[in-house]
Amino acid sequence: MNLTEKFVKLLIDGFSHKITETEVQVTSDLLLDGLSVAALGSMEAGPQMLYLMANNIDQSASATVIMGDRRVTPENAAQVNGAAMHVLDYEPMWNPANHSLSTTLPALLALSEMLLRSEIEEFGQSISGDKILKALAIGIETQARLRSASGQYEPGELVFHPPSTVGPLGSAIACGLIMGLSRKQLVNAIGIAGSMAGGLQGNIGSMTKALHCGKAAANGIQAALLARQGFTSDSNSIDGPRGYGNAFFGKKFNQSKLLEPKVDLHVVNPGPAYKLYPSQYGTHFVIEAALMVRNKISSSQEIQNVTIISPPMPYVDRPLPSSGLAGKFSFQYVAAIALIDGKVSVESFNDKRRFSKDVETLLPLIKIRPDPERHGRFDKMKIDIEVELSNGEIYSGTCDGPPGVWGRPAAPALLENKSRECLRTAFGEERGKSIFRSARKFANFDAKELLNFYNLLSSRP
Repeated sequence: MNLTEKFVKLLIDGFSHKITETEVQVTSDLLLDGLSVAALGSMEAGPQMLYLMANNIDQSASATVIMGDRRVTPENAAQVNGAAMHVLDYEPMWNPANHSLSTTLPALLALSEMLLRSEIEEFGQSISGDKILKALAIGIETQARLRSASGQYEPGELVFHPPSTVGPLGSAIACGLIMGLSRKQLVNAIGIAGSMAGGLQGNIGSMTKALHCGKAAANGIQAALLARQGFTSDSNSIDGPRGYGNAFFGKKFNQSKLLEPKVDLHVVNPGPAYKLYPSQYGTHFVIEAALMVRNKISSSQEIQNVTIISPPMPYVDRPLPSSGLAGKFSFQYVAAIALIDGKVSVESFNDKRRFSKDVETLLPLIKIRPDPERHGRFDKMKIDIEVELSNGEIYSGTCDGPPGVWGRPAAPALLENKSRECLRTAFGEERGKSIFRSARKFANFDAKELLNFYNLLSSRP
């Protein structure tokens, strides 16, 4: 077998194993977190535009858009829901850095719903909650191994946005496994998805960043469905001289990482780093350090100068972000918000807050001092902040990992409160509670219960 075939065989073998209690718990938590942030994200402008463009289809073979009043094609549902799940930058981070949830979970939900509604006999009894969660774990594993093989670990090494690069392949594998594709068909699916990969780093800070994740989910469905019909691709699409590995990662590509023996799946080790702030993960280090200072001073109006000491990370050095959305990727902006408000929330990143007088006054006082000795990898990162007041006093804060970082799990109550608040805001108190309770039972759902759950996620009565 060539490398692509060996890689696919490894993933099939992983899917054939019985899902462990730990994997069920982790993937169930991921499902709840992902659906919660997608519900809140569905209210943003970008996902709403995508929904307006989504095609309707025969309602007997269609998929739900979260907070939507109509069902659409599974590809369109995956695209809208994937974008909604990522748009707030509130979904978990992975190591190596990637957004693996919004590229995979929306695809699995949309495809499984389409298969169940179409009443294809071979799928009617085979699709269940635990099978979807297992496929989710393998889809994430696919992406993690590709990211490890990429050799691109530091932010400055990235050429394309990671979820747009590895996400379509993870989505294709997960969707193919749900449909029981053969090894040959999965080899074709991963090759088809490879030709759909790639998203520009330059679009980070715009609506298009979330589209990267939505497209990855949708393209994975399409690749798997095409492969099921006999659509072909290069049989060694990953390792060929003109293949995926060389195209996206060049000489850094380390194929041995794809097949590296591991005891645990990536969802368990190192697992996800959950976000408690809706912004780029590196900004969480700045936020924590700034909040530490905020607790020591009486008023942000006394601030004379602010210095952020960080690794060299030009893409988050944005002294005057062009919008609240762009502020999610600005060290200076999140520092200003944390120092002024003493908290950071979804409302921190709207344009009204971005261009308010107090933020406009503080932003020019905030400078970044890059330290070339520091790592930009989130698992090795450290941020310091020094704040000088008008009376000459200097206060400092530091962070080498926000709550929820790998090795320091966030308290379950914090994550539950996050999900409850997102669902309550999107669906209202009672329906939000109902979705929360149902999501907790997802692993035990049969086909009928899955369809009932999908209906619950729509805005229809």
